Amino acid sequence: MKKIVSVLAVLFLAVTGACAGQPANLLIGTWKLDRSGAAPSQYCAEPLTYTSKTATTPDYAGSPHSTTIPVTYVLGQTKGFPNVVWVMTDAGAAYHTTFNFDSKDKMVLQTAEMCAYVRV
Repeated sequence: MKKIVSVLAVLFLAVTGACAGQPANLLIGTWKLDRSGAAPSQYCAEPLTYTSKTATTPDYAGSPHSTTIPVTYVLGQTKGFPNVVWVMTDAGAAYHTTFNFDSKDKMVLQTAEMCAYVRV
């Protein structure tokens, strides 16, 4: 009887862990430049919008036209901050973009400009 209970407990934990699914993607949503501190670079584009399978960004900073492309996400940690999300296009993993998160509502696009964004 003790073995059956132990086996059932292990199976219960395995099933609940498998059903929990992937952690939430911090990047999903719309982002605007954070103007609470230093002025952002003129090369930082906004708004940035991410869904579960696409990224929509302006063609260039200040452009009235946007482009939507298919993307794949790789999540850094399952919880806690700082955190990171990598975004890849069909160009391959070598051409990924890194987003560093200080909180669920603040992130920095890791480029030369270090564009800081807040969730809309």
